[in-house]
Amino acid sequence: MIRATSVLTTLSAVLLAGCSSLTGSPEVQVSAGRLIGSNIDGISAFRGIPYAAPPTGELRWRSPRPVAAWEGVRAAQAYAPHCAQTMSEFAGFEQKPMSEDCLTVNVWTPDLQPKLPLPVMVWIHGGGYSLGSGNKARTNSPTFARQGVVLVTLNYRLSIFGFMSHPAFAQPDEPSGNYGLQDVVAALQWVQDNVAAFGGDPSRVTIFGESAGAGIVNTLLVMPSAAGLFQQAISESSSVGLAPDPYPAKRAGFLPPSEKMGLEFAKRMGLANDASPEVVVGTLRAANTDELLAVITDRDRYTPVIDGKLFPDQVGALLAAGKAHPVAYMTGGNSWEASLGRDIGGGFSPEFSARLLTQEQKNSLYAGMRGETLEDEIFGDLVVHSSSHYVATQLSNAGMPVYRYYLSYLAEARRGVQPGVAHEDDIAFVMQTLETEPDLTTVSDKDREVSQLLSNYWVQFAKTGVPGPEWPAFSAAKPLTLEIGDNVEVREGLFSNRLKFHTERGRTMMERTRN
Repeated sequence: MIRATSVLTTLSAVLLAGCSSLTGSPEVQVSAGRLIGSNIDGISAFRGIPYAAPPTGELRWRSPRPVAAWEGVRAAQAYAPHCAQTMSEFAGFEQKPMSEDCLTVNVWTPDLQPKLPLPVMVWIHGGGYSLGSGNKARTNSPTFARQGVVLVTLNYRLSIFGFMSHPAFAQPDEPSGNYGLQDVVAALQWVQDNVAAFGGDPSRVTIFGESAGAGIVNTLLVMPSAAGLFQQAISESSSVGLAPDPYPAKRAGFLPPSEKMGLEFAKRMGLANDASPEVVVGTLRAANTDELLAVITDRDRYTPVIDGKLFPDQVGALLAAGKAHPVAYMTGGNSWEASLGRDIGGGFSPEFSARLLTQEQKNSLYAGMRGETLEDEIFGDLVVHSSSHYVATQLSNAGMPVYRYYLSYLAEARRGVQPGVAHEDDIAFVMQTLETEPDLTTVSDKDREVSQLLSNYWVQFAKTGVPGPEWPAFSAAKPLTLEIGDNVEVREGLFSNRLKFHTERGRTMMERTRN
């Protein structure tokens, strides 16, 4: 893993921060060399900064290695390629160019030499651990940074490159799989070592993410190697906490062993299960990126794996055992999380989720609901809201400040088009990038007002650990949730019976995976 740079390197970065070239573009010194960025709407932007060596060749399916120093001034004025991933209609952005050489961060800062160091907010993108990018316009927001924070967006290895495990990859000092998680930890270490050069305070770091990015946030809460790398965390629409993660060599509920999936992938590449580790590793590392992506199927799902070292146990079990890092925490979800299930379908559909409850349970918990409305509510509770409630409860019980939200404000142009706030709709509101949303042909004054409100809450939380005076803390004894809709109001026990049912069911299933 990438460790801290020397005191001299850090001091040098601070002293040289803010120096400009003859063209007026901002320049900074980081641990690997000097960077020149861009001035965008009065914000200093540095894009495509490598935080680790390219994970290619012999470094494919290895822990991230330190980036090599460069001579002279390196341009950081354009995004690096997105991390390699399969092409998908669900990606929601132009996926090319892409490359395995993608371990980069983007930094947006309002002041390279502030009177006092600025709080830092590190965005971790979602995409089911298989898709996505830290380079998207909706999350690289000079408007967000202008509120007095240093915004960092990062890229990490995805799909087979980031999360596939195979017994041939295992090393005595490196477990098989979880390369993407290790990338995120390496990026956070880079932030510790270098963010002072951008005017940031490495002792005030907030990590935040949505969907799989929020899952990584929740996982980092209990990862030993992430200790001390952040002080606050925001989890938007995550299922991690109750939903099980796979093990390398045994089933976890409906999840097959991760190494079995790795063996199946290698077989598609022409490698028998009894092939020697040397042959497997050599063949797979010699294959080019397109050859590997070409054999991924729609049924493949590569995710973080409980390896017993980097990732010691189920997140929910570690939380219940009081193993989380002491941080302030914000969590919540949207009113129509089922949009995700409607897109994916099959065993992850709202229809399938609804079959998991008896008619008596539906009548008791969701009285008066029918059809797609019922299915969607069950999906949202089962996949997102119960996990959010569970993690919030465990952290609150451990004495940490916790704040919970429920986003029900629907952009005016989406009314009559979708039944609620869809999965991912929160991101552009928080980042104040509503103009980047392709379906929002108009953005109303009310939309902007709510966007400003959400953005203020997130930034205020990063600055103080409290999102706002009107937002009270959550606890098991008093489960208060701030609903952000057409009106903003504190709700006590919001959907409490439903969430209690799904939480208990989820805890039981999680414990079964550990036996």
